Amino acid sequence: MKIMIIGVFGRAGSKIYQEALRRGHQVVGVAHRLHKRPQVTHLLVKDIRDLAKNDMSGLDAVIDAVGAWSPEGEAVHTDGLMHVISLLKGTKTRYFKVGAASTLYTDQNHRHQLQENPRYYPKYMQDLCLAHGLGLQLLKDSQAVDWTYVTPPYNFDPAGKVSGHYEVTGDEYLPAADPSEGVDDYISYADYAKGMLDIVENHPQFSSQVQR
Repeated sequence: MKIMIIGVFGRAGSKIYQEALRRGHQVVGVAHRLHKRPQVTHLLVKDIRDLAKNDMSGLDAVIDAVGAWSPEGEAVHTDGLMHVISLLKGTKTRYFKVGAASTLYTDQNHRHQLQENPRYYPKYMQDLCLAHGLGLQLLKDSQAVDWTYVTPPYNFDPAGKVSGHYEVTGDEYLPAADPSEGVDDYISYADYAKGMLDIVENHPQFSSQVQR
């Protein structure tokens, strides 16, 4: 498969890139600036909002792994997302978004999300939570785009070991009294990358969110 990974130098993007290469896929990396690692053979140095339709030509899938941790960059989760899906609208290229645990629902009626729990997401994180929530809603409102929102659990460990195991569940999560008590609410970035590539390769048999 020919796969584009946006945010290829980020923590999630680099793990997904390495896993995609390991499986023999042809990978195009996108980054807003050049980094030393990982070494990306096919690289576009562009802001996500500057991508053009011809950049997407011949792709089977786009994995959007961009991340922003400051108010200045949070628009990548909304404006950047909207720009990419506008380029993919009406095409056969599938869009996979690395989601945020803050968007998981904490009730069966889907009226409340994890971001409302201050033990998990204190006040200073609410702007970022809002950006992720808006991005997910934009996807839900979009038309003529084949998308999948792949959510890691709250305990998402960049330094975690590879276990080779994960579970795919839905978009509801029952939080623990204390986030540190969520023993089963955990996945390493490496195992998440495996899950993401499994979903890309086996789509659409998986549900819309993945976590462990």
